[in-house]
Amino acid sequence: MVLDTIAGTVKRLRHSKNMQSTNRQNSAAHLSLEAKSSAANDLLLSGFVLTALGLFHILVWLILGGEWEGPVSWRKPILFGVSTGLTLLSIGYFFDRLIPSNSDPWLIRILSIALVAEVSLITIQQWRGQASHFNHDSTINTWIEYSMTILIVLATLILLQITYRTFSYLNMATDLQFSIRAGMAFLIISCVIGFFVLWNGNQQMQAGGDPSTFGKAGVTKFPHGIAIHSLQFFPCLCFLFAKLGLNMKERMRSLQFLVAWMSGLLGFSLIQTLTGNARFQWTFAGACLFAMSTLFLLPVIWLVSKTLLNNVFVMLDNRRLNGQSAEKRQTTEGR
Repeated sequence: MVLDTIAGTVKRLRHSKNMQSTNRQNSAAHLSLEAKSSAANDLLLSGFVLTALGLFHILVWLILGGEWEGPVSWRKPILFGVSTGLTLLSIGYFFDRLIPSNSDPWLIRILSIALVAEVSLITIQQWRGQASHFNHDSTINTWIEYSMTILIVLATLILLQITYRTFSYLNMATDLQFSIRAGMAFLIISCVIGFFVLWNGNQQMQAGGDPSTFGKAGVTKFPHGIAIHSLQFFPCLCFLFAKLGLNMKERMRSLQFLVAWMSGLLGFSLIQTLTGNARFQWTFAGACLFAMSTLFLLPVIWLVSKTLLNNVFVMLDNRRLNGQSAEKRQTTEGR
């Protein structure tokens, strides 16, 4: 009777372990891609360069010191370098899974050059001790800002084309398809908000106001920052969910809840900004939307907690059964 119980438990544990291994492989198989095209290589190379540039300026900031916030601060080359670099790396990661086009090499080269040039101009302005945005104090500063605007418009148009292609065809696991498409959609939304940030900043400058605010205290960078890194956030969650052992149906359901949560959070940030309120200067509409969006996290938290707890029980049962097997072998050898 005892042996039958142990055998049944071992069988269930092996089945659970095999299912978790299969779930990990289904998603992890798509997480170790190597760039095959010149376009993907250009994306990865420019992404590494910009990320390294941003990280290098962390060291510069630690050595030279200075304010983190403000129009002239080391925050700008750091954040723009790392953020833009990660975006290029992320696109380079899945680019070879799109249907190839004859225009890919020169389009991606334009995208890479445009973004590297934009971050380089921001970095140069910091080393010059000049504000990189909303700075018309001299002819060179004005031309630098206009140049950055042209570069970001050019980059956004190419990103829009890539986004369209990800929704047309993307040769990856279902959960990664969904996460990358959602990430690219949020990236485009962030770019559109970025243009609003530029327009509002210039309007505020002409009126003698603070270019970083809308209305009384709205922070225009708030919604822009929330959406911009979804392209890294959602695929990383795919990897973590697969490692945790969630099956495809569970991963997709969790991702859908998380996209709904992110959409609600973005809506909340837009309400706060466009009503002229600071990030957490609560309005009734903003508080309601924030609360509703938070509810979408509860099923994900419950599923992840339940799976983690189950994995702990499986591990403990494995140890107990291994201990029983060892004791049985010792008893048999003693006889």
